[in-house]
Amino acid sequence: MIRYLLVIVVFISSKNYAQETEFDKLLDLFTESKKQIPKDLAQKYFDFKSTERANTLLTGKIVVKTNDYIVLSTVLECSAGGSCEQSSITSFSDNGDRINTIAYEREMADCSFDDKRESVFISSDLLVFKETREKLDCLGDGKQIGIKEWLEFQPIKENGTFSKPYTDLKAIERDNYIFSHRVFTPDELDQKTEEELAIIKNEIFASHGYMFTTEKWQDYFESKSWYMPSDDDAIGKLTEIEKKNIELILSIKK
Repeated sequence: MIRYLLVIVVFISSKNYAQETEFDKLLDLFTESKKQIPKDLAQKYFDFKSTERANTLLTGKIVVKTNDYIVLSTVLECSAGGSCEQSSITSFSDNGDRINTIAYEREMADCSFDDKRESVFISSDLLVFKETREKLDCLGDGKQIGIKEWLEFQPIKENGTFSKPYTDLKAIERDNYIFSHRVFTPDELDQKTEEELAIIKNEIFASHGYMFTTEKWQDYFESKSWYMPSDDDAIGKLTEIEKKNIELILSIKK
């Protein structure tokens, strides 16, 4: 009985070692972007199958790496008319088991439109994308005749699973919008000046329409197109994330 158990343990260990070695081989490819991923690795780790329109899968970059998971981006150059490039991100456990795959960045354009999705913030618990839809005058001089822009927020769980994304249409106009969407640590704010911290804290209040009692801050935020003063008390409107970031800023300033 013990002999059979030893055989099983050795078999499982060998299988895991082989998988880790193969995954390490995949990771080595990501030291360089736009490098062709061998078809066997592309199919095994990214479930990629070549077609007439997309024959090869290319490396992007290592987007996030923690002790528990790693996120890799892959690039697909499609053969549609005009400019066309799309990328995805896939999260893996530390031994190479695939967890999730979602859309990453995108750029598609021709004479009538320009469609972009670009990464603007990356952390181990949150990704932020800027979405841009631009309409162009294809029959005329090609100038812009309309544009829509917004931010999409993609939370990441501790195990590398991508949670449901959400959008914030107003955030794109703010300089420090991220402090309303993610809790920061003291180390991340260590290099901020006292003035920068004050701006961040007051911007959070201003985003909820707070009317400042000091002329400096009232004048500062009235110059912002997104600022809509409406209330002399915004405490009750703060989210839990905003409260924690304000508490952190106040503790640092002390």
